[in-house]
Amino acid sequence: MNDTAVATIRRRLAEEGLSGYVAVTPSNLFYVTGFRSYFVSEWWRMHGTVFALVPADPRKPVTVVLGDFEEKTARAAAPDVQLRTYRLWVDLNTAEEMAADPSGAQPASRPEQYDDGELDGVLTAALRESGMDQGRVATDMQHLPVPALRRLERCAPGAGWEDFTDDIYRVRLVKQPWEVERLALGVELSELGMTSAVKHLEEGMTAHDVRLLYQSGVTRAALDDARFAGYTDNWVLPAVGSRTSAGYGARDGRLTAGDLVKFDCGTTVGGYRCDGGRTFAYRHRTAPAERLYGVLAEAQRIARSMIRPGTVVGDVFRAAVHHVHSNGFPSYTRGHVGHSVGIDTFHEEPPYISPSSETVMEPGMVFAVEVPSYTPDVGAVMIEDMLVVTEDGSRLLHGLPHELAVV
Repeated sequence: MNDTAVATIRRRLAEEGLSGYVAVTPSNLFYVTGFRSYFVSEWWRMHGTVFALVPADPRKPVTVVLGDFEEKTARAAAPDVQLRTYRLWVDLNTAEEMAADPSGAQPASRPEQYDDGELDGVLTAALRESGMDQGRVATDMQHLPVPALRRLERCAPGAGWEDFTDDIYRVRLVKQPWEVERLALGVELSELGMTSAVKHLEEGMTAHDVRLLYQSGVTRAALDDARFAGYTDNWVLPAVGSRTSAGYGARDGRLTAGDLVKFDCGTTVGGYRCDGGRTFAYRHRTAPAERLYGVLAEAQRIARSMIRPGTVVGDVFRAAVHHVHSNGFPSYTRGHVGHSVGIDTFHEEPPYISPSSETVMEPGMVFAVEVPSYTPDVGAVMIEDMLVVTEDGSRLLHGLPHELAVV
């Protein structure tokens, strides 16, 4: 269990007069317990079937309601958390037990997936034991499936449900040292994937091919180094030349000399998902690419230099974009030039480095900093680094150089 996070959440609950908090999103379930449910993390139809209850009363334990198939995994990951289970569809008997004669009785049945009534009963009891069946109770309202909200209302009809989304993101914004180290491992693994991919580029390749090169590089590096034992997955948005997309990799455009090859990518290690990127020129640099890249790289350097305690996040945006506008690209537009990161499967977490953000940076915050472009003529340019705010400045987690390298 993340004791520091739970203590901070409890203080916030007490300050706001809330009787407790129910974590439902995959990220927040993991954050408060240390248990990363495979079912709710990977299968969206299972959202709203696992609940972590954090009572405001520190004398009451954190309780997780979950299917019995994940009980052993949860107990190993979160030994200090109280578990309350209901049956899933998976048979958990041993081979010997399955071979035993039921003596004429029908063997015990299991639900097709799970039984709503049984889940309701377990959750109702857990909420009551936690003192969270009455009063004002917080949950992940902005990201809560409607059936999950109806279940909470059904199981605690005397409670009033309130949104805790912004509060929990604020708690998660300041990282503990072990969280930063997991993000740093993810960055290192992702950079190994990029460097491996560019070594194997060939003329005629598509963005889809680049995706596979990155993924195979990450997988090989994770296999070869025990430090990456917590690696679970990766993501990558590649681009080749002028073909830019937010999809899984285009197959139409093919790599030719002078093209830019862009990586926007990250890996998940120990539940923490990093974000970063670099751009390379294939065989040679073109003059338009050098000009655009140089301006964006300097804007990103300016933004990096401002990551330190006391900086207002919105000021970073204004300084970076001002540089782009003042150096030949006055119509450049961008909604943000970075964001926090952590444990969401969509790696961009609030606050965003946007002109409206009034968040003041403090030690322990981690930001991904980027000033990219996706031009269909010159090509996509991405230079993105993660930095952790320290007591006297910041620490860069990425190690790859920032110049436009030819590969």
